[in-house]
Amino acid sequence: MKYSRLDLQLFNSFLSFPYFSHINKQKFSHKILRQIKLLNFKQSKNIDRITEKYVEHINSDLFTPLGRRLHSILASKSLSEGIKFHKSIDSKVESLKPPIFVIGLPRSGTTNLHNLIINNFDTHGLRYWELSSPANLSSNKYIDEKFRKLKSNFGFYLYRYLVPSIQSMHKVDMNTYEECWHFQKNFFLCYNFVIQIKFLELEDYLISYGTQDILNIYKKYLFSKHEDKQTALKCPDHLMFLPDILKVFPDAKIIWVHRNPKDSISSYCPMIESVWNLFFGGDNKKNVLPFIVDLYERMLKKAISDRKKMNSNIIDVSFNDLINERESLLKSLSSKLNLPIISKNVNKKRPSFFKNKFKFNPEDYGILNYDIHEKFDFYLKQYSNYL
Repeated sequence: MKYSRLDLQLFNSFLSFPYFSHINKQKFSHKILRQIKLLNFKQSKNIDRITEKYVEHINSDLFTPLGRRLHSILASKSLSEGIKFHKSIDSKVESLKPPIFVIGLPRSGTTNLHNLIINNFDTHGLRYWELSSPANLSSNKYIDEKFRKLKSNFGFYLYRYLVPSIQSMHKVDMNTYEECWHFQKNFFLCYNFVIQIKFLELEDYLISYGTQDILNIYKKYLFSKHEDKQTALKCPDHLMFLPDILKVFPDAKIIWVHRNPKDSISSYCPMIESVWNLFFGGDNKKNVLPFIVDLYERMLKKAISDRKKMNSNIIDVSFNDLINERESLLKSLSSKLNLPIISKNVNKKRPSFFKNKFKFNPEDYGILNYDIHEKFDFYLKQYSNYL
């Protein structure tokens, strides 16, 4: 069986019948393409080709019938949300305080640092419900928030039901400050799809044509919600697109948190395996490690290369300092960001909240026998002071 859980086995068996097992390539790719064209992207060259590639990919033998249906529904429903938002947003962006971008490899402490900044400086963060349901549903602020939370809850609890282990690795609720990709998925050209479903053609496309279209929409969203306040944002995916960030947000502050890649990879393996098991079925442990190692290597090499060309000062932070020297780190960031430390009346999360609580054996993924240090020697040497 493709799935170990009986309920998923039954869903998958039902969808294995010929009529349901695959997505109609022409019909679905045209539907996605029509939706994307409603967004009026400027950088839309070869957009029809990448939508065809997407349908070809989810129709491949890599996916289970259940997995391809789930991701096709995610892509289409999210795009519908993005179109609603795009139609409702004002196209003008006036004075916007430069946002703070927290970047770093997945599982390197970006969420922890993101919360530290929001909770201690005069900055705002975007919560899960705001990112997953950006389109206003009512002119009444109170009612709008309730409806959007209700709408976000449906997808959230469905995902928790399908992949319950994720909550042990990265705890999320409606009010946690979350990653930018939850907003980006509403516009299809979301780098996180590269990781979720091994859609590597999308990575090539985004690197070739850039991510400025989505970042410009993001800019409008930030202005519409918090024009008078500085926003702290975070997403490991931003490592791949630093030049695009500075083209859209030329005065943005960027903070890069560094953690030993071996520790980040070890923490990330069970998370990716859980997501892949949903879409691909079965036990993917032996395939997880080389994929993540290659992914991290590409992310780091591109970020380091782009950083050398950029006329921007990136603030480097050590994961060890984030965990063990929080007060000193906070004072240092206050000086570098030129932001006073303030006391907020918020429910601050303890550092332990962000820890991976999922029990796993790194050896199951082959981590102990893999020479990660040799693979990342270029990074370990350059950032040894932070690792």
